[in-house]
Amino acid sequence: MNRLSRRSVLVGGLAVAGLAACPPKSVLAEPNEPVSPAHQRIEALQRQHNTKIGVYAVDLASGRTVSHLDGEMFAMCSTFKGYAAARVLQMVQNGELTLDRQVYVDPKWAALPNSPRTAPNSGGQMSLADLCAAAVQVSDNAAGNLLLQTIGGPSAITHFARSIGDERTRLDRWEIELNSATPGDPRDTSTPRALGGGYRALLTGDALAPPQRQQLEDWMRANETSSIRPALPEGWTTADKTGNGDYASTNDVGIAYGPQGERLLLAIMTRTQTDNPDAPNNRPLIGEVTKALVPWLLGS
Repeated sequence: MNRLSRRSVLVGGLAVAGLAACPPKSVLAEPNEPVSPAHQRIEALQRQHNTKIGVYAVDLASGRTVSHLDGEMFAMCSTFKGYAAARVLQMVQNGELTLDRQVYVDPKWAALPNSPRTAPNSGGQMSLADLCAAAVQVSDNAAGNLLLQTIGGPSAITHFARSIGDERTRLDRWEIELNSATPGDPRDTSTPRALGGGYRALLTGDALAPPQRQQLEDWMRANETSSIRPALPEGWTTADKTGNGDYASTNDVGIAYGPQGERLLLAIMTRTQTDNPDAPNNRPLIGEVTKALVPWLLGS
């Protein structure tokens, strides 16, 4: 659920290195290798905000990589909605669905908080295309549940994740319960590396056929909730998905596109280090982390 009063989950181990595009593990720098300015800034932001910050970021051209707490569990929150829309597109690709299929908007779900596009259609119908756009662009919670209902429930997200090479992401519950983000609870979690790799496969790989991949990118470029995009240099944009939950769980993951064809994979997941489930969200912090990452990834 993308609520501005909430944020992102859990713990980790760190690494900064220039690597091949998507290595299976974090790589620790040699003891005498200087710590990068990006890593130093992330560590400083953690202390300043009393927050855990998980990062997996890659310049897709050079392979230059920043990873920090990238293998630790964080609450997935609404980042699942990009996967849900992608699974719908995969089913369209396979001839199992059409995007113009009409779906009944159950009033019990349309009444969920943050359901701005579905609520006006409560008791009526919406097309799958409109539901995917609502889920991805404004993180509409009812739309998220209606997509889950269409593809087979929360477990379908877990199965889809495995099919695209994401071995850690799991979804267990529906909106809005999946945002509880209780520390140590493995339900509805992912890691920055796994989730980042999954979105990379969807937006730049062959997990979807070209027409479906382009449709997902188009929907995600129209995301209205991005915390990364405002922090990017002039002329840049994103195809990204955000997510917020309890314990200040705040996530943003996707691809940032530069005016000269640059492409940066950015997966940022954060969580308060306090025990307060109502701690305010970390959206501004996502922007601060982005500003630390982009120049280092680009070697500038």
